[in-house]
Amino acid sequence: MKVLITGAAGVLGKAVTALLEREEGVRLLLTDVAPLETRHEFRAADLTKLEELKPLCDGVDVLLHIAAIHPWKPYATEQYVRCNIEGTFNILQAAAAGGVRRVIYTSSIAAMGMGRNESVPLPWDESKPPEFSAGDIYSFSKHAGEEACRGFAGQGKFACVILRPGMFIPAPEDDPRFGLGLLSFTVHATDVAMAHLLAFRGSLGNDEVVITSKTLFTREDGPELLKDAAAVILRRYPRARQLLEQGVKLPASIGCTYDIAKAHRVLGYEPRHTFESWLRRRLGHES
Repeated sequence: MKVLITGAAGVLGKAVTALLEREEGVRLLLTDVAPLETRHEFRAADLTKLEELKPLCDGVDVLLHIAAIHPWKPYATEQYVRCNIEGTFNILQAAAAGGVRRVIYTSSIAAMGMGRNESVPLPWDESKPPEFSAGDIYSFSKHAGEEACRGFAGQGKFACVILRPGMFIPAPEDDPRFGLGLLSFTVHATDVAMAHLLAFRGSLGNDEVVITSKTLFTREDGPELLKDAAAVILRRYPRARQLLEQGVKLPASIGCTYDIAKAHRVLGYEPRHTFESWLRRRLGHES
C-alpha cells in the first residue's frame, strides 16, 4: 500500500511517519516544502502549485494531508489562504485525479470556532456549529478545508476522514500551563499522531472526529466552567488542591473544553496525556 504524507517535515508529520513506517505492507512517500532527511522516498513540493502535486498522487492509495500553517507563528492572511485553503484544494484535486481511495485530513478544533459561546453547552463535540470571530482566518481556513473534503467525498472521489485535533504545539510538559491546557484545547502531539494511525488502520470514512485530551467534565459542569472553573476542577480532580499549595493558579473560567466520546467509539482513541496523568506526574505519584 502506497501512502502519501504531506507536511512530513513538521512536528506532527514526523510523528505520524514514525508510526506508519512500522505498519506492514506500507510504502511511504513524504512531501513538504521544507527539506527533510529521511530513509523514505521524499519529494519536495509546494501545495500552491498543482502541477507539482499531480505526479505525487499517482499510484497512491491513502493520503494523509497534514501540511498547514498554524497561528502560533505570525503569518499574513494571504499565507493562510494560499497554504491552508488553496493548498488543501490542490492536493485534494490531485488525489481525486490520481485515484487515491482514502484521505485523512488534519483539520483542527478551530474549524468549529473557539470563541466563548455560552449558548452551546460545554463540553463541545462534533455537533457544535462552526462560528468564527472577525479576522479569525486560521479557523476559517480549516473550515474551508473540511468543506473541500466533503465536496470531493460527496462526489465519490474518495472517502475522507476529518480529524480535528486541539493545539499540539511543543511545550515544556512540567509547565502548569501545559497541564491546565489539557483541560481545554491542548493535546499532546503523540496522542494526535496515534489518532492518525487509528484512523489509517480503521474503516471510518466521510466523518469528522474531535481529537483532544480527555477530561472528567460533564454537561452539568458546563455553565460553572464558564463562571468558576477552579471550583469544577477541584470537584472533579480533588488532588488538584495540592497545586494551589505549590502556588499554581487555577483558571477562573474555561471557555472551551471537548468531549472525545466519538473518537473513542469510532477509532478506539484513548489519549495517554491527560490532566489526570499530568497531575500524577506533577505530584510525584505516577503509576
